[in-house]
Amino acid sequence: SQALRAGKVDRSDITERLVKGKRGRRRALLAVELSSAEYESPAEAVCAVKFHRFGITGMVPQVETFTESGRFIGRNDFRHKCAAVAVEVHGVGKFYLSPDGPDEASKTSHQRNMDLLNAGFTVFNLSFGDLFRPRIFAAIKRAIETANQRKTG
Repeated sequence: SQALRAGKVDRSDITERLVKGKRGRRRALLAVELSSAEYESPAEAVCAVKFHRFGITGMVPQVETFTESGRFIGRNDFRHKCAAVAVEVHGVGKFYLSPDGPDEASKTSHQRNMDLLNAGFTVFNLSFGDLFRPRIFAAIKRAIETANQRKTG
């Protein structure tokens, strides 16, 4: 994903080098399929793989979100294409590498989270360690299913 984002390669550059019949080719093809230039960090790429492993579909990376009245809330790391579910993957760099400093970055992040909640979203704020906790992904899947049931029910 990082190489795609940097524009150093495209998918065909990678897949052309995967020799048919070689061990691990199918897994490598899946990794290429799951990669995206939209992921802004390795943690987001890992999160996308976890969505796949847990059967979570419909999560779109880097989506701008607005209130019903059209006010910009923020850009979400992942948002479901139909259900009001957003996933934010937080790394330490998000706060400590911010040009305005960690306090301002934290304040902005908190305000975006509150705005999403007030707009009716279920928000999951994941740390890197959360990416390895199956219960989190089970909860995300349930939240999507519940939101979709509300829409159709």
